[in-house]
Amino acid sequence: MAGDIVAYLQVKLAGRDTEDTRSGIEIYGSEQFYLGRQFSACRRSWPDPVISNRHLRIHCILYEQDPVSGIPPFVYATDLSTNGTYLKKANSECASSQSGGIRMTRNSAFLLDDGDELRLSDSVTLVYRSVTPVREEVLTPVQQRERQMFARRYLITGRVLGAGGFGKVMVGYHQKTQRQVACKIIDLRRIWPKQPPSRLRYPSKYHEQSQGNNGAHTSHLPDRVKKCFREFEILKDLSHPNVIAIEKVFWSNDTIYIFQDLVSGGDLFSYLEYKGGKLNDMETAVIIRQVLKGVEYLHGQSIVHRDLKPDNILMTSLDDGCRIVISDFGNARYLPGHPTDLCISSTANNRRMLSYAGTMEYAAPEIHKKNKSIPAGAGYSMAVDMWSIGAITGTLLSGDVIFAPPGCPRSDPMYCEALLDVAARCDLSFLQDNTHPVWRNVGPRPKDFIRNLLVLQEDRRMTATQALTHPWFSNSYHAAAFDALYEKSVRDWQARRSNCGLVEPVAVTGHLPQSRSKRPLLTKDVLSRHFRRRRGSSTHKSNRQVAASQLRRANSPLPSLPESHEEECAQRLPQVPDSYHHIQSVCANQQLSKQSAEQYSLPLRISARYMSHGMRNDPPGSCHQVDEIMSTEWCSEYNFSVPAPPPETPSEEDPVLVPETPVHRRKRDRRTFAPDALSDNSKTVNEHEEVQDARESTVYFANLTKRRRLRCTPA
Repeated sequence: MAGDIVAYLQVKLAGRDTEDTRSGIEIYGSEQFYLGRQFSACRRSWPDPVISNRHLRIHCILYEQDPVSGIPPFVYATDLSTNGTYLKKANSECASSQSGGIRMTRNSAFLLDDGDELRLSDSVTLVYRSVTPVREEVLTPVQQRERQMFARRYLITGRVLGAGGFGKVMVGYHQKTQRQVACKIIDLRRIWPKQPPSRLRYPSKYHEQSQGNNGAHTSHLPDRVKKCFREFEILKDLSHPNVIAIEKVFWSNDTIYIFQDLVSGGDLFSYLEYKGGKLNDMETAVIIRQVLKGVEYLHGQSIVHRDLKPDNILMTSLDDGCRIVISDFGNARYLPGHPTDLCISSTANNRRMLSYAGTMEYAAPEIHKKNKSIPAGAGYSMAVDMWSIGAITGTLLSGDVIFAPPGCPRSDPMYCEALLDVAARCDLSFLQDNTHPVWRNVGPRPKDFIRNLLVLQEDRRMTATQALTHPWFSNSYHAAAFDALYEKSVRDWQARRSNCGLVEPVAVTGHLPQSRSKRPLLTKDVLSRHFRRRRGSSTHKSNRQVAASQLRRANSPLPSLPESHEEECAQRLPQVPDSYHHIQSVCANQQLSKQSAEQYSLPLRISARYMSHGMRNDPPGSCHQVDEIMSTEWCSEYNFSVPAPPPETPSEEDPVLVPETPVHRRKRDRRTFAPDALSDNSKTVNEHEEVQDARESTVYFANLTKRRRLRCTPA
């Protein structure tokens, strides 16, 4: 399908009839082109001053080349203009289908459906038509009812992005902003060994530890069900430009709905198809470096992905140097013994894992107990992710699985066993074969990088931090260019704001039989700390003046980050007399009338202002305005006395109250890479290879800069 026509764009010009299909703009599989005013840079151009030189970018993604898979090609439209493009969806449920549609923000990409309209200007309108029929997925009756409960906030369409054994990924919309998102729907009924209970409760180990009963609240859940909850339990606290962002989660007894960012560039396999089957050394280095940054962040959070492969690494666009995103955390988990791990393991003391996970082509041999250097029952560590990165690097450079068994096709029933045997031997002698048709064209640094990752001994594998300092990335010829390119790729990324209502339950539909368990429904003791808290009614504003931490989370056994921060800052600040904190109680004890209460509202506000001045650690004499307000005449008029401010104690370092801002990116450890400590094969490259690498990197980054300048031509 790469060379076939998958769709076309009908052109509507103001005052003219719609052009026929033959004269439309044809779209082929795995291609990218531009539309705008500049004739030389665009496939179709119009001399309209409102249209930019490169107004719109159209690219097609083929996830599956096999037509039996039933997944049609994905055609995306990205706005690059100054005046904007208006999109009117054909789906009547979308808010963008009303009136003239919505304006696409700059660099925003939308997946097109048959009948969608793109208005470039008042005189030019494009209508998308798909050649391949798109089959709409039909949800179950229960999912249809649950979908309507949050349809005003998030809309789930029938467009399928992918499918798996226990669910599927569909296109969704955030109704307020009309952004396209990906909704991962997990059908719990396929996982339950029996009928699911009608009173399913959210499993959170925070609440298990608070009860002190060794997980009594999750003991009734099967392990496979706990893994489904574990996926968004991990993602809800992550925020990194190279890790997929979770936006919202709805769950019920039957289904889990996980809304994530929709990444429009496809995965690494589709990108390889777009690039012709394999990548050169510099293109591979740019991608692997971003993957390492994401894995370094995950390992710093004690998270192991366990299923890194080209299918789970997404591209934000088809441009060189685009942002890379690690996705699909269905097999990820915290290291055993981590406080947030939902599963209590007997190996928590040594922090090693035992369960099978991952894809065989990219999984480390110790996962399947094939690594002879590790005892069969010893399990494995987070080093399995580094093995997967080495296997992915080999696939990008060669276009094939690096440990593919010779003479054994994938259709052979013994393919998996043969693949594991080849990986367990870990014979990398072909990297030094100068007659090999593929690897003879690969430079010495990528080969050395692979040799230091595909090692059977765990302690000899590079960590993510060590891999980032490998000479392939830290070479003096292009280290600065790598850093500059990475900063450009993540420039438009925005950190996810903390949301206390990230995970929200969907009301039980009542179609299931009642459970025999006498345990109560979703009580406050078992609710997750990320559940939305209902807004209670209050008769007076002063009754709602409670601590900020109580508004964020109630009846929770562990302190939240804001609470810990507030307590720490409170200990460092000067002590304030009790009279400041009990002004409101004094008013209540005196049983003041309505008129006198109104008179006391002014002292309350001024007292709060006075306290705020004290918390800012102003130098002596900075509160003179408050002292003027609290004059003797004012106190006598309202019959109110204010104690003197607390004396200031000099200190060498005054405490500073900083805003609560989570650190989303850690600075890379710039330790020098010591190749002799990791592998005997890591040797200094000779001068001829140094000059060759410098020439290749200079040409790559020069061409990349030239292409960026062409795309940034002013409209």
